[in-house]
Amino acid sequence: MALGTTERLIRRTRRRLFAVTMALLALLVVGVGAVTAVVALRALDSDVDRAVMDAVQAQLVAIGKETGGDSGGVDTDANADPDRPTGQSDTFVLVVNPSGTVTENRSNYPTVGLPDTAAMASAAASGSDLRTIQANGVDLRLYTLPIVRNGQAQGFVQGGIRLDLHDRIARTLLLAIGAVGAVGLVGAALITLLVTGRALRPIREGFEAQRRFVADASHELRTPAALIRANAEVLERENLVDDEGRDFVTDIVAEADRLGLLVGDLLQLAAWDETRLSVSPVVLDVASLAADTVRGATALAAEREVTLAHEAAGPVLASADRDRFVQLLLILVDNAVDHSPRGTTVTVRVRRAGAQAMVEVEDQGPGIPPEAMERIFEPFTRLHGTTRHGSGGTGLGLAIARRITDAMRGTIHASSPEGAGARFTVTLPAADSHAKPDAPA
Repeated sequence: MALGTTERLIRRTRRRLFAVTMALLALLVVGVGAVTAVVALRALDSDVDRAVMDAVQAQLVAIGKETGGDSGGVDTDANADPDRPTGQSDTFVLVVNPSGTVTENRSNYPTVGLPDTAAMASAAASGSDLRTIQANGVDLRLYTLPIVRNGQAQGFVQGGIRLDLHDRIARTLLLAIGAVGAVGLVGAALITLLVTGRALRPIREGFEAQRRFVADASHELRTPAALIRANAEVLERENLVDDEGRDFVTDIVAEADRLGLLVGDLLQLAAWDETRLSVSPVVLDVASLAADTVRGATALAAEREVTLAHEAAGPVLASADRDRFVQLLLILVDNAVDHSPRGTTVTVRVRRAGAQAMVEVEDQGPGIPPEAMERIFEPFTRLHGTTRHGSGGTGLGLAIARRITDAMRGTIHASSPEGAGARFTVTLPAADSHAKPDAPA
């Protein structure tokens, strides 16, 4: 079963609430996750730097306590741990003489690409150097201190730590933060769907109660309105009132007709709120059908001293429901006539534009304010000071016109091309120019 207008409005509102809520929650989760990741990674980096700096400082202190003080003649192999496999330590400390030769490597770390001469030069100039390098295909965090005796650099202590474990911990941390954030968003989405559904339930019930009231009230009003009109016609037809009261009877009949029209429109809108308007689209020559409709409405326009004109270059085939198209065009023509000054012309144009058939109804009235271009298609909307013939209208005609065009997969919009006069443009899906009229679309 097709959804009613009210239900579509509620669902669209729910989707928007869900989208806005989830966007805010996503921003919050991303923000918290980013801050957590930055703080955690900085703490991890700080621990790595502290570890390598402590190792280098300890080695430098040990060198200072050695007898003789000159570590330049220490043999690397003599100080290496023979039981430690090469490359198995994550942290290493190298003692390097001024010429750049490694003189001590107690961790037995492979010295391919080490020592780093750029770090040694920077340490000699500034007193220390901390950087990340790549040696032998491995990322290293490197800390370098000069060995200073009597104001002269006698060598360097260069310590480093492999970043393999650091990188694994960082990736695990980021994956954990991402997983927790994703789970949080899924949970928040489920909760948001539940909350928005419950929050909109009273609105749905209120719309339904309003629809039932409008439908019930319209049914109740239809019979009294018909009786009032029938009794007034009897009074007028049987000459049961004098000449002075005849005008009052005429007014009663006119207002009863207007009330009946309003009741019919209310019933129609109430029914369309419950379900989508049913249409049976066929291939129509809308140019010919518009010409017939204009001819039928000429007498009504003449009573208000307004001329109707029809313009079409030739047959224009479109996919539309015949009865609904006529109803739509009559609504627009009646609206244009009602808002046209006496002695002016209402023009109905039909043409094809690409894959669309276009129907335009243009009057020479006061026009439509820019801020009301969309509002006039809402039920019970009437622009003050624009009606010329005192009919008043119900404010439902254009709302019905929009629902008809929506049901026929078309569009309708209003404009005031030159600031005066109103133009209503309806677009409908055009049919194949070789199609047979009245064939199913």
